[in-house]
Amino acid sequence: MLNEQQVGKLINRLVDPVLEATLEETNGILGIEVIKPDRVILQLALADPEVDKVAFSENIQEMLGQFGFEDIVLDLHYLASDVIDSILEQREGILSESSKTKFIAVASGKGGVGKSTVAANLAVALASRDKKVGVLDADIYGFSLPVLFGEMTAPKKEGNFIIPVETHGVKMISMDFFVESGEPVIWRGPMLGKMVKMFLEEVKWGGLDYLIIDLPPGTGDVALDIHTLLPSCYELIVTTPHYAAAQVASRAGYMARKNGHHILGVVENMTAINIDGHLVELFGVGGGKKVAADLDVDLLTQLWMEQPNKNTNGYVDGIYNPEDLLNESFLNLADKVIVKSDISAGSK
Repeated sequence: MLNEQQVGKLINRLVDPVLEATLEETNGILGIEVIKPDRVILQLALADPEVDKVAFSENIQEMLGQFGFEDIVLDLHYLASDVIDSILEQREGILSESSKTKFIAVASGKGGVGKSTVAANLAVALASRDKKVGVLDADIYGFSLPVLFGEMTAPKKEGNFIIPVETHGVKMISMDFFVESGEPVIWRGPMLGKMVKMFLEEVKWGGLDYLIIDLPPGTGDVALDIHTLLPSCYELIVTTPHYAAAQVASRAGYMARKNGHHILGVVENMTAINIDGHLVELFGVGGGKKVAADLDVDLLTQLWMEQPNKNTNGYVDGIYNPEDLLNESFLNLADKVIVKSDISAGSK
């Protein structure tokens, strides 16, 4: 004879006839009581208990009858309206077929090339072009967007949804909000995939024009999960002028293309720095052109090195303001991204 927990695992698989969601997804099990030798009392909640009531009851009778239950008492209730609304809203989310959001993943082959800085400033630049923009920090081990944005306010919950933090006209979510300060994330692949899936499905992004996704460097589990979860995605490849950075950046581009994603172009970061009027190329020359040639795409911009101004919290973050020289470069990059993604979308 099964116990209450075992019966619950079975019943969780049943599907609400109206919502077409499992009882596990709707939290539709209100109570289970097993009474020996062969009686079980089930209290369940459905969106509408009268819809397909007979078929639903027969499914339970057949399922539990296999385990010796002959006296099955089924007590059906109405599912709370806020739960129904939440499930329906989730289906109309950013991954739904009706969603108009364009996903733009920002990738690199290795860390330390300024990929997250590019992702953050591209998001802000797109927002300044009157676009509705979100940014997802999918760099689970090396999350940095809250620090770059200078915004550490924790997101809030609304029903079953997470409300992203809004800063610089951009909606932002990051792993940084879900771990203790200073604690490392020590997770294996499956857990990483679940977190990325949660950020896409359980965050209330609203009607975005663009969702910028800051990928971890390289071609590991998270990048593969993103390529699997998103039916369509554009990609920007970030490198420095250094040959080593360029070589591995090309690999990231090859993987994106292999998974059916469209590469918008290459961004060369840290191209040079101006010191007392002298141009200093700290990381060599030609990395961006090499990656663009390897992938047969455009080199969209070459970004010089410049320190942003201090933010209102008193430290230097990663967002370039209108008075910063690099602000214009990111606006130009945003304009190119808008045009190229529109052209690509129109050709599909």
